[in-house]
Amino acid sequence: MSGWALLALAQALQGNFVAAYRGAPQPWWPTLGYTAAIYSIWALLSWPIIGAVIAIERRIRRVWVRIAAYLLLWPVVVGAHVLLFALVYWPVYRSETVATRWDMTSIMFVRNLDTNSLLYLALVALTIAWLRWPRRQALRAERAAAPTGDALIVRNRGTVHRLPFDTIDWIGAAGDYAEIHSERRAHLIEESLTSLAQRLPAEQFARIHRGALIRLDRVREIEPIGRGDAHVRLVSGAELRLSRRYRANLAALLAPRSSPAEPAQ
Repeated sequence: MSGWALLALAQALQGNFVAAYRGAPQPWWPTLGYTAAIYSIWALLSWPIIGAVIAIERRIRRVWVRIAAYLLLWPVVVGAHVLLFALVYWPVYRSETVATRWDMTSIMFVRNLDTNSLLYLALVALTIAWLRWPRRQALRAERAAAPTGDALIVRNRGTVHRLPFDTIDWIGAAGDYAEIHSERRAHLIEESLTSLAQRLPAEQFARIHRGALIRLDRVREIEPIGRGDAHVRLVSGAELRLSRRYRANLAALLAPRSSPAEPAQ
């Protein structure tokens, strides 16, 4: 509540200053009252919006699906704000030109669309930052304490797992996370695939697609499928797509491991 009150005060001061600069000064108290009324509705909507953001962040892994969810939520929030304002404050601000609550809703929607959109985006961004800050701090602490030579440290539902490199088959992208496939189990780590690839030993792991990297000694065969792409089959039975962008690099890394009995195609 105090944050919205401070925003209301700041916007009222800014509005009064701009009006005075343009030569049409406004009375202070009506300006503050109107601004406070707008932000009082935002104070009511804050917790439902925060709850929706928490649900989206915890239940949806794919980035593009989360973005779509926030885009769908945006008109709902903007519409709810103007509807609630008209419902609560129409008796106060009705006039000859604002004869019904629907008239007020239409006027408020147009006048406050930009401000409401910015406030919605700010609230979403702050909530996401608040959710991720403790996890980022814990992740930094884990990385600092983790052995750097031969394993990854993964936290899963409060349990910390140490995954030696030689137990990892492949790693896939999962939005802002990476999904590590080790000994027929999948573990999520809060780190992008690109960042993780930079920490793994290049002589043991290779990127085969923008969404996957593999441990080189897990490759069983490579089957071309045309246009420079291929399927990579691992000894675990997993089959992954090899992009032509990474095919030459993978072939160079596998060449020293190839033998006449088991050629790497």
